[in-house]
Amino acid sequence: ARGFTIIELLVVAVIIAMIASAMFTYLQSARSRSRDARREQDIKQIKTALDLYATTYRRFPDCGGSAVVIGSSSDACLSSALIGAGAISGLPVDPLGRANGDITGCSANPAQFTYCYTSFEGGRSYRLNYQLETDTIPGKSKGWQSS
Repeated sequence: ARGFTIIELLVVAVIIAMIASAMFTYLQSARSRSRDARREQDIKQIKTALDLYATTYRRFPDCGGSAVVIGSSSDACLSSALIGAGAISGLPVDPLGRANGDITGCSANPAQFTYCYTSFEGGRSYRLNYQLETDTIPGKSKGWQSS
């Protein structure tokens, strides 16, 4: 009975390693795209809650003009306003949630994945900032977004 040579076994091992590497890369990319899709849905949910709040109170929650990191201790103003008004049951947080809990988490730092809320003019307007990992969302590029 003739067995396999060492060269044949090495070729098979290299092929398996290449396939595994390609699958790992594909799965990582799919996870990033999935997180970006969730981010878009989360931002839409927050915007809907803000619109419901504004319909009732004729303004958006006023957090003093400072950026707040949603999901951290700095978002007490926003979460208590929206949850208290019944506009949302709980604020979503970024799937990676790498915020450090202060305003620096709202800067355009590529290592931070946060949702940030800033109110202007006593609640007459607001801005939401968040970061996308990929450029797969139509009309949006990778990096920080303002909404």
